[in-house]
Amino acid sequence: MLLRDIGFFLTEAFISIRRSGLMAAISTATIGVSLIVFGIFLLISANISNISDFFSDKLEIRIFLKESISAGQISSMKHRLEAMPEFKSVTFVSKDKAWRDFRKGFQSLDLTDLVENPLPHSFKLTLKDNEQIVKTAKYVRGFENVEDVGYMGTIAERITKFAAYTRLAGFILVSLLTLATLLIVVNTIRLTVIARQDEITIMHLVGATVPFIRWPFIIEGALMGLAGSCASVAILSPLYGMFVVRIQEKMPYIPILQEDFRLTLIYLTLIIVGTSLGIFGSYISVSRTIKNPS
Repeated sequence: MLLRDIGFFLTEAFISIRRSGLMAAISTATIGVSLIVFGIFLLISANISNISDFFSDKLEIRIFLKESISAGQISSMKHRLEAMPEFKSVTFVSKDKAWRDFRKGFQSLDLTDLVENPLPHSFKLTLKDNEQIVKTAKYVRGFENVEDVGYMGTIAERITKFAAYTRLAGFILVSLLTLATLLIVVNTIRLTVIARQDEITIMHLVGATVPFIRWPFIIEGALMGLAGSCASVAILSPLYGMFVVRIQEKMPYIPILQEDFRLTLIYLTLIIVGTSLGIFGSYISVSRTIKNPS
């Protein structure tokens, strides 16, 4: 493709957009609105994942040992736990340390009547995959010299289910939005092609090839997709910034995404998706409408 051809295609694309100004503006705005909804979901999904990861990192299994366990048995159990691939870290917490930490954390309680330390030795375990926390906790409960196991199972199960439902809902929503945006682009370009059918017929008669005729319409779709996606980013970015400020003022303990590479990736994704849908939609529409002369 020569540079003069590229210049011609761009010129024709801009002429087509100017001729169907209202239709192009409506299509661009519709693409932008679709991508705003898409972007809102991506931002919500990213924040839910971030919050889920934050709380998941706090999940742990606590193995409480029997009073009669010996030092050798504690060492043997520690080696056994460390050899298990499910665990990211294995920490032994002696009953003395547990008692010191408890008294430090609850200084307001009157513990003078307690002559002996009531807390047992324990192991604190963190997992590589928190979705396996319930299964793993039930497994280690069967170890010898284990008195009890605590693992916050209800919270773990709810976080896992919530994340799974979010991913499923996101997949359905993204699929519907992508299809709707694609249909919008296809119909818009098709109307433009139909409106210029006489011009296209003349170009066929003078020897223009189908790819030569097709390129201006594809570029037109790409420009509409790019404009709509850039508009969606220009709207979403400051609105999300305002939302973050409000949330941090009222609930500073919530781990909301702020200056993060994931935000840049989301905005970049919107631009790529919008432009790609414009190109793909135009190609489908033009391929169905423009035929080689018989």
